[in-house]
Amino acid sequence: PYISASIIIQLMTSVVPKFEQLKKEGESGKRKITQYTRYFTVVLATFQAIGVASAIQGQSAGGLPVVFNPGFAFMFTAVVTLVSGTLFLMWLGEQVTERGIGNGISILIFAGIVAGLPSAIGGTLELVRTGEMNAFMVIMLFLVAVAVTAFVIFVERAQRRIKINYAKRQQGNKMVA
Repeated sequence: PYISASIIIQLMTSVVPKFEQLKKEGESGKRKITQYTRYFTVVLATFQAIGVASAIQGQSAGGLPVVFNPGFAFMFTAVVTLVSGTLFLMWLGEQVTERGIGNGISILIFAGIVAGLPSAIGGTLELVRTGEMNAFMVIMLFLVAVAVTAFVIFVERAQRRIKINYAKRQQGNKMVA
C-alpha cells in the first residue's frame, strides 16, 4: 500500500494545484506530502485488508474452512492486524532511510524477494525431480537471470566522462586556467 500511495501522491503533485504548491515549498512542503502519503497508505491498507480478510473467510482447505469463526470479530481483528503490520513496515522503512543505510522501503522489498528465493529454487528443483521441467530449461532460466543481473549492474555502474574546458582568465600579466 505504501508504494501505491507514494505513486498516486507523486502523480497528484503534477495534477492537483494544492499538491503542486506544496512541492514548490521546499522542505516543509516535502514533509507535508510525506504526511499525506502516510495517511493515504492507511486508507489503501484498510481497503486491501478488508479484501484479504473477506477472501480468507471464504476459503476452505481439505473441506475445512480456513476461518473457524467468520464474522465481524474476525474481520475487525484481521483488518487491524494487517493495517498495523503495514504501519510497522512503513515506520521501519523510514527508520532505515533516516539512519543512512539506504532507501528503507526498497531494502524491505529486496529482503522480501530474497526471503522467497529458497522456496522458489526448491519448487523448481522439485519440478525437475518429478519431470515436469527439464534440466536444460532450469539452466537456461539460471543463465537468463545471471544475464539480466549483469546487465542491470552494468547500466547502474555506467559512467560517461565529460571533459570540461574552463575559459582562461587573465590576472595581471599572467594567464590562469
